[in-house]
Amino acid sequence: MSIWSRASFASLSISALLLAGCAVAPTPEPVDQVEAEVEQVEIEVPRHPLTGVELGTASLSGPSLAVKIDNTSSGRPQVGIAAADLVFEELVEGGVTRFLAVFETVIPDEVGPVRSGRPQDADLVKPFGGVFVFSGVGNSNVREIIRGTGLQLVEHDTSGGTPDGEFFFRSNIKPAPWNLHIQAADLIASYSNLEAPVQQFQYKSDPAEASAMLSGEAAEEIVVVFSKEIESIWKWDVATNTYLKFLSNGSPHNDADGTQISASNIVILTPNYTDIEGLPSAQIAGTTETAYVATGGKILQGLFDASAYGEPIALIDGEGNPLYLTPGKTFVLLPPGASSNAGGVTPGLMTYLSNGETQSRSF
Repeated sequence: MSIWSRASFASLSISALLLAGCAVAPTPEPVDQVEAEVEQVEIEVPRHPLTGVELGTASLSGPSLAVKIDNTSSGRPQVGIAAADLVFEELVEGGVTRFLAVFETVIPDEVGPVRSGRPQDADLVKPFGGVFVFSGVGNSNVREIIRGTGLQLVEHDTSGGTPDGEFFFRSNIKPAPWNLHIQAADLIASYSNLEAPVQQFQYKSDPAEASAMLSGEAAEEIVVVFSKEIESIWKWDVATNTYLKFLSNGSPHNDADGTQISASNIVILTPNYTDIEGLPSAQIAGTTETAYVATGGKILQGLFDASAYGEPIALIDGEGNPLYLTPGKTFVLLPPGASSNAGGVTPGLMTYLSNGETQSRSF
């Protein structure tokens, strides 16, 4: 083998070795980086069942107390109603309204004036459990309807007396029948063994996340008209972040202690009223009808679903999603719906002031 041949071979060999040493491993195909989607699951926090206020480490014990209360000029000012966690305003005969006030956070020493029960009360109080106080009924059939709730009933019935009669008394600030009051705190202490209520509505801890705040329109003032022009008037108050209640003459609707009635949420249900035992009664259980939710100075239309008797009334949007309230007191209005056929009852309506312009909604 010639020297040239050896040199050429050596050169080729060295080149091959150099190439082999510089070889780069094949680059793998790029892999798409897929970010794992993290499902946002809202953690349910313990809340007060009537106000939605977070309980933290506190535990709730003891029943709620529902009291039927007068709402006529003769019965005002009411005693204790400003302390209620949740209040229903319902139409009764004669075109006037009465309150069904539900207490749990604070039980006043005294509540009144206590008035008689109506068939619709059975639908309203059933989801709360606890104790229901009223002053009698129109007839015995209404009493049986209310007894069907299975609640602890405390009735002031002058014809047959009551086991809890010691807790009723006549106030000296008004004439009968607008002077019957109940010693609420003492009464509820005697039933402390009863279970606490379950949560009624859905809430967001941050008021800015309430459904009306996210999707509603401005509602600085709300006027809901029941039959015969009975009005429930509410004005948004920025200073207290609540709706304040007013009477038709423009004066504040105050409790007897001077506290103006207020609510963080105004919920307007539109049940149809029919005659039951000769009394106009809101048909609530087993129905789904139009509802409005107002909070934070805004109002939003939705539905109320009370299709399951005895279960809390659900507030939902058109797709069945829950409508969220802001924590605090809630006032629920029950003006008559468009298909009401009870004697003397006409459908209600609502007007509200939205950015200075009056909006109207018929029920």
